[in-house]
Amino acid sequence: MQYFKDIKKVVTDKVVFCGIDVHQKHWDLCFMCDAEVIETIHMGVDYKRLKAILERYATAKKVNFVYEAGFSGFWLYHRLTDDGYHCIVTPPNKMPKSGDRVKTDKRDARSLASYLSASLLKSVWVPPKNIEADRRVIRRRSQLVKEQTRLKNQIKSLLHLDGITRPAAIKNNWSQAYLLWLASLEFQHESDRFALVQTLKNYRRVRQDLAEVTRYIRKLSGFDLYSKNFKHLTSLRGVGLITAMTFLLEIYNFERFKKTTHFSSYLGLTPSQYSSGAHVRLGHITRQGNAHLRGVLIESAWTVIRHGPRLRDKYQRIRSRSDNGKKAIVAVARSLAIRLRRCLLDGVDYDIAVC
Repeated sequence: MQYFKDIKKVVTDKVVFCGIDVHQKHWDLCFMCDAEVIETIHMGVDYKRLKAILERYATAKKVNFVYEAGFSGFWLYHRLTDDGYHCIVTPPNKMPKSGDRVKTDKRDARSLASYLSASLLKSVWVPPKNIEADRRVIRRRSQLVKEQTRLKNQIKSLLHLDGITRPAAIKNNWSQAYLLWLASLEFQHESDRFALVQTLKNYRRVRQDLAEVTRYIRKLSGFDLYSKNFKHLTSLRGVGLITAMTFLLEIYNFERFKKTTHFSSYLGLTPSQYSSGAHVRLGHITRQGNAHLRGVLIESAWTVIRHGPRLRDKYQRIRSRSDNGKKAIVAVARSLAIRLRRCLLDGVDYDIAVC
């Protein structure tokens, strides 16, 4: 809906704010100027049409855009910034609470434009296009690992349902001998064998895809963009290919964190806090921020404490106080991340004697 007949005249030499409520098949836009709504638009996902609409704002001093981070990624941000517009992508969990019980796409777009004009919105860091593309590879591997685990559980379930146990001669699950044994199993009912063969087929495919993706990640680690920092990270035993490349790709620009507390908060490894008066209680970690990196850091921390005396001492100290291994390993993962970041900022290998 257009609230002014001559938009170009209204916005001349003024700053315009546009909130975009992004959905898979449509956008809702709200343009505001001088705290007034200029127009609201419901349209399909069509950047060419958006460019045509922006011709009405050609006389504006500046047009600022905002939309929420989510499934759509950053392609709209890149298109807008490439065309000379200012755009931010805001995290949904940091949006101001309005208390309004009526929620529509049109109202969401208006709220975004209003908050943007009042400078109330935070913005997420948007990686360069090439880093974002490489990051998708490391996340693809994470998806395949989850898929592989799901298929393993399905195979185990099929065996349990028929009371079949692994022979004592086969020492390890998922070894080549174990897979050959699975393929040779006979069942009372043909349908059970069919279900197992199908699941095994999917498992072998995922395993092959996983190996292929891992090889590509190793290739990435040798690129000039990553090789130096990769070497610094993997100088610590317990930090291998996946942890190092996830660390580099999920963060990339380590200097954007001014303080270590900001970095820990981004990882979601800082404890939540509930305080009132003189009472202060620390709760579970916030789990906000980058879940992909948080997972690999915690996994690496279990290995690192076997080789790094300082981090091992920290783990044992916290474990002795609370008898909580998970709490202790999270604290170690937080310290590990901070120390690895310091190594990259200083351009040095990890020194166990110092760290």
